[in-house]
Amino acid sequence: MNDETELLQAVQREPVVKHVHRELRRAILQGRFPPDSRLVETSLAKTLNVSRTPVREAISKLEIEGLVRRLRGGGVVVEDTSARLSEVVILRQALEGAAVRLACTRASDAELDALLAASEEASQSVPTGSVRLRSELDREFHLRIAQMSHSVRLVSLIEEFYEYSYSELAPGSGPADLDLLQHQHIAVARALKARDEAAAEAAIRTHLDTVLKIVRKRVGE
Repeated sequence: MNDETELLQAVQREPVVKHVHRELRRAILQGRFPPDSRLVETSLAKTLNVSRTPVREAISKLEIEGLVRRLRGGGVVVEDTSARLSEVVILRQALEGAAVRLACTRASDAELDALLAASEEASQSVPTGSVRLRSELDREFHLRIAQMSHSVRLVSLIEEFYEYSYSELAPGSGPADLDLLQHQHIAVARALKARDEAAAEAAIRTHLDTVLKIVRKRVGE
């Protein structure tokens, strides 16, 4: 097999690996694979209807991310991810702080108006909505800001780190927490609409401080 053939096969395989990696990571972060449970390539390949190769490559990516570990005697087990949540939220502060600053100068007026309108509308539906609805609306808010930065790299990074923190946060947020988080979303959106970089960054950091407190309360730090 020559180098060109190997490269072509790698490119063709990548979307499958990406899909498998995303699904396995989501399952781990949502607790469907509890800490210390084994990941068996053959079983996962059958469940996901793929060959063992993309599963093996996806597991290697999860190992780099610290979500799984290889045992000396062979096999792979899931790591306890709860201790990593505080670190991830702190990283989100830096990333989303940069995103709101860029959004203040790069986003269109229409984008900023739409964000504020969506945030105000969400504040009415979130308290009585399902966990799934709350998760979708929160994800939409944070990723929309990332997209308004018009930085492809930031969008990718924020989306990746978001997966870690909110998958743990959403199920355990009480009514008071949800109300506070939604009002903070509105504060961020208003600062962005005013194109006030300092206020927008302060608002998103305050919001993520609240997220961090909720996460720490959940994991008992």
